[in-house]
Amino acid sequence: MTQKQALEILKMGYNVFLTGSAGSGKTFVLNQYINYLKKKKVNIGITASTGIAATHMNGITIHSWSGMGIKDKLSDKDIQKLLKRKRLKRNFDRTKVLVIDEISMLHHFQLDLVNRICRAFRQMMSRLVACRRYYAEIFSNCLRLARKIIKFVL
Repeated sequence: MTQKQALEILKMGYNVFLTGSAGSGKTFVLNQYINYLKKKKVNIGITASTGIAATHMNGITIHSWSGMGIKDKLSDKDIQKLLKRKRLKRNFDRTKVLVIDEISMLHHFQLDLVNRICRAFRQMMSRLVACRRYYAEIFSNCLRLARKIIKFVL
C-alpha cells in the first residue's frame, strides 16, 4: 500500500492502525492527515506515546492529553479528579479525531487507562450536553481491534 492510498483511507474516516518499518513514512502520512483535518476545521487531539514523537507532529503526549500522567493505575477517585480539570474537559469536548503516533510504545494497561478516561468524560459530557458528540474509542489491544480497523503496511 502506498502512502497516498493510506491517506485516502484516513480521509474516509476509518479507524486505522498504520504500521511499517522505521523510516517508512508513518508520521509523514499522519502529518498530511492532520493538515487535511485542519483545513476542514476538524478539531484534532494530536498525541504520541513519547515527547519526542509528539514534537514531530506539534502535539503532546497522550499521557498529558488524557490526564493519566505517569500512573499505571487510576482509582475511581483519581478519575473523578480528572473529570473536574477544565483543560481535560476542553480536550474531550473539542476533540473529534484523536491521533496517537508511536502507539506501539504504549503498554496495554496504558491504553486501558486512556479508554477508561475517555469513557468517563464521554459519560459526563452526555449528561451535560444534549447534542451527540463523537469521541475516538481507544482499545486495549490490537487483537481486539482486528474486527474494527484496517491494517496498512507502508
